[in-house]
Amino acid sequence: MKKINIFFPALLTLLFLFILFIYDLVKTENSALSVPFSYNEGTAKGKVFLISIDRIGLSHLHNENVPNLRKAMDMGGVALMTTNTGGSRSQRDAYLTMGAGTKVAAATKSPLSIHTDEIYQGYQGWELYRQITGKMPPQDAIVNLGFAQSVRNNINKSYTVTIGALGKALREAGIIPAVIGNSDTVEEKKRYMVSFLMDENGIVPKGAVHSGTYTADKSRPFGIRTDYGSIMEYIETLWDFTDVFAIELGDTSRAEDFSYLAADTINLVNKKLALHEADAFIGELMSKLDFNRDMLIIASFLGSVKDLSENNRLAPVIILGPGYSNSLLTSASTRRPGIITNLDIGATLLDFYGASKLVGQLGNRIFSSGARFNIEDFYKYNKRLIEVNNHRTPLLRSYAAILVIMLVISLLCIFYFRKLLSYAAFFIQFQMAVPVAYLLLPLFHRSSLVENLIFSWLLALVITIIISAGRWGEIVKVWLYSMITVLLLIIDQITGAHLISCSPLGYDLINGSRYYGIGNEYMGILVGAFCLGIGSFFQICVKKRIRIRIWQPILLFFPPLMILSHPRIGANVGGTIAAIFGFASFILLLYRKSIKLTHFFFTGIITIVFLTVIFLFDYIGGVDTQSHMGQTVNLIMKNGSIELLLIVKRKIEMNIRLIRYTVWTRVFLLSLLTMVLLLFRPAGIFKHLAKEYPYFIKGITSGMIGCIAALLANDSGIVAAGTCMIFLAPPILIMIIGNLPDRINRLPWERLRI
Repeated sequence: MKKINIFFPALLTLLFLFILFIYDLVKTENSALSVPFSYNEGTAKGKVFLISIDRIGLSHLHNENVPNLRKAMDMGGVALMTTNTGGSRSQRDAYLTMGAGTKVAAATKSPLSIHTDEIYQGYQGWELYRQITGKMPPQDAIVNLGFAQSVRNNINKSYTVTIGALGKALREAGIIPAVIGNSDTVEEKKRYMVSFLMDENGIVPKGAVHSGTYTADKSRPFGIRTDYGSIMEYIETLWDFTDVFAIELGDTSRAEDFSYLAADTINLVNKKLALHEADAFIGELMSKLDFNRDMLIIASFLGSVKDLSENNRLAPVIILGPGYSNSLLTSASTRRPGIITNLDIGATLLDFYGASKLVGQLGNRIFSSGARFNIEDFYKYNKRLIEVNNHRTPLLRSYAAILVIMLVISLLCIFYFRKLLSYAAFFIQFQMAVPVAYLLLPLFHRSSLVENLIFSWLLALVITIIISAGRWGEIVKVWLYSMITVLLLIIDQITGAHLISCSPLGYDLINGSRYYGIGNEYMGILVGAFCLGIGSFFQICVKKRIRIRIWQPILLFFPPLMILSHPRIGANVGGTIAAIFGFASFILLLYRKSIKLTHFFFTGIITIVFLTVIFLFDYIGGVDTQSHMGQTVNLIMKNGSIELLLIVKRKIEMNIRLIRYTVWTRVFLLSLLTMVLLLFRPAGIFKHLAKEYPYFIKGITSGMIGCIAALLANDSGIVAAGTCMIFLAPPILIMIIGNLPDRINRLPWERLRI
């Protein structure tokens, strides 16, 4: 018992050192995410113009002759914006989501907005609004007739939702918004921008969204086109009474809606003409603004049907104004130069006026990252992200399928076909090499899925042949696979996670589930590989008669724990929990024959203290440098402990959904079944391993504990648990195959082991 008492003070010492490290980092002024400017310091608050040119992508800005938009990109910042919503990828969901500041699902009537004195289906707007709400709207206001439906659609969300949060926050700050323009067709009123700027009552106080903003033109889609002269007149009329102008240039949207009816050649002409006219209007508007005071945001809230069909769900955004330079934009939401979220637009607008977000509003201020913008390079980057998105699922599914098949074949070989054991062992090793190959794949990326699949698997094959042909035994082999994986992951995280962000086993920036740090796939791999690696390493040390001291594993555990927990590196809370439980279990097993529940209790307390410190230091580091850890603290401080309960509820719901649908569920369950079967058959082999390789078994056991912790502590825990099993079940198979008494055959390239 005396030895085990050293365990907890040692971990507390590690915690203290980690706190000092975090504190020092927070104080550092040269952070890559430090804010290069402040809004409105020493200047009067100007106007904000938000121009929507919907259903275009970066390719349109790259390929078309749009001199004013190009000039805007040269003067300001540029980014690609995610268009994720709580419903479908449609304009009505996109605008309502951005206005709510969180993912919501719109109603069918969400685009339906009219003036109080406008006639619709025989009623004036105020009469329809009173039918819906029982209240009288302000005179001259614009009312949204679908907001009550939208509220009802999102009432059961497992997070705080305020439909119209942006408009409410502006009103409470004394900021007056106006909406001008629409995307109407002959048959339907489409005033999307109203659902972006309306308040919680579905009201925008000023604007012009009626038919006066477009004019008849029989050569254009639906026989109408935007009247830019009229829009400019409305801007001038409202100038003295309005702070925020949201202008919906509807011709690009109408061209997209009309594309189902017209020939492809006509559709190209309609979209190009609409874009050129919008470009001319933006040039005129830019000449009237003072960018030392005013802000101009030009955005496509949703890409074209063609882009969406190719899984290009990123839309271009340009921002000009005080503090914005010719560079890629970013935000604390993504911490990726050139990538922002659609929720960041509303947060940026509020921040410009120093207004506070409401409870439930997410997103962060957009700022210039300092990374230089070049449209050619940025266009290639956009294409690269599309390819990663399109290749990710087939590469993952093929790997998981092969992994499952090889686990089954290996069991059959152990039980019935022992003449094939060497081949089974080789292909099991191949499975452990694939995560390394997938991590390195971005260095050799090709646009073809087939080429990427073949190259990555050939790379894994080369790694497997090199390791399997060496003059060493199975324990050294599994150690090499695990530590190569761990070292590459640590190096990549420290250098900015450039590999993992484009790896099939990494996270997908287009889907937007994660933008920085280490994702759950490689988090599970890191925890499993390190527990296996440290167990194998100590087994090798024992064989070499090297004495093991308790501070040695603690020191070795520090790098991966730092990578997982650091808010500016791995930023993975569930991974931190899994790592602490896995690593602590290994230390306990070094000096105890078994782990008791009380040990888990004390480990849990240390984990809570550790995470609390990490969260608080991330929180005090500043809004623009916070990860989701600090943002969570901010939410809890604003909304109370109910926010923590909602977070837990969301994570549980997500995990349950993934357990049903992800391929990693099969990998996890089959790996678990494999390990259970090997406890009993072949008879006595597991006891032999435990006797001959005790530290290896301790590493596997601690990895299993970390795997279970990852399963329970993550919103996609089944994914982390499944990938963690890659470095738990296959190594046991390799060791059993290498230690079976009647295994005498060897592969042609295998040499005599020492």
